[in-house]
Amino acid sequence: MDTSFLDSTLDRTSIKPEEILAPEQVTAWYRAMTLARKCDQKLAALYRQGKITGAVYLGIGQEAICTGAVSLLQPNDYFSTVARGLAGWFLRGVEPKQVIARWLGRDVPPSHGRELGLFLADIERYGIAPYHNGSMASWIPSGAGFALAFKIKKQPRVYVAFTGDGATSPGDFYEGLNFAAIHKLPLVVIVENNCFAYSTPVDKQMPVANVADRAPAFNIPSEIAFGNDIFEVRRVAKRAIDHARAGKGPYLVEFKTFRTHGHGEHDDMGYVDADLRTFWERRDPLRLFREYLCGADGFGKAAVQELDNECTEVIDAAVIWAEAQPEPDPESVSQRIFAP
Repeated sequence: MDTSFLDSTLDRTSIKPEEILAPEQVTAWYRAMTLARKCDQKLAALYRQGKITGAVYLGIGQEAICTGAVSLLQPNDYFSTVARGLAGWFLRGVEPKQVIARWLGRDVPPSHGRELGLFLADIERYGIAPYHNGSMASWIPSGAGFALAFKIKKQPRVYVAFTGDGATSPGDFYEGLNFAAIHKLPLVVIVENNCFAYSTPVDKQMPVANVADRAPAFNIPSEIAFGNDIFEVRRVAKRAIDHARAGKGPYLVEFKTFRTHGHGEHDDMGYVDADLRTFWERRDPLRLFREYLCGADGFGKAAVQELDNECTEVIDAAVIWAEAQPEPDPESVSQRIFAP
């Protein structure tokens, strides 16, 4: 098996923090990641039961990245994700029942069945679902626009745009980062490099070994890190966010990770080598976090199991609530199309 995708300096099968952390903080991160995992697993089941129309896109195996970065944001900072960022939304206070109801197409805020759960948005929690024009990089130029507003208003705020490795080849990626670099805007672009752009491996869709290798074109700093270590994610993301908030301009971070399910649940991942799956299963972010907590002071196996059980109950209750919500009235199809 070719393991060149993950440099040996980044590879690890155990994690630990380099600082003393408050137990309530660590609990919140683990809870958000576990809720995301269990929610995704439930969404996969609902899809197979024919209860979700269209496709379902999950973030199983990538939960540490959004959790770690979002945990560093101030209450009035903005961020944008796609479906693989559920853990960050849960950490921000979004309830799983709202997410599941949206995937089921129910008549609940904010979309009232007008779109599924792919492009999450909750303006009250400063999460944005930018216009999607077919490019998963579309929120980089729109994020630069938000960052420009922050700068003009002299607000010490940042915009964090999460995207994938495949989204770094379309033009939006370059236009957005180029504009942000010219004007030194507080924009942080976090690339979750999960080995494949749909079914296309990284080395077949870009001519450089790492996404971060593209940063010199914009004369901006960049880093590459292991995305399945929640503590490493926080260490690296903090440098990027602090840099942007200090008025020094944009920052590009590439986190190496792996999605354990297909691009969507309709994708059986037949193009993925079995050895590669096995390699990354041992490096699963939730597994690494759980193993650390089971041996950490103030936690232990019983406490971790209690958190797991609590999250299972939350997701089970969320499904019951979501399925009880009404579907939108067909007569309202022309409503809620444009902003007031």
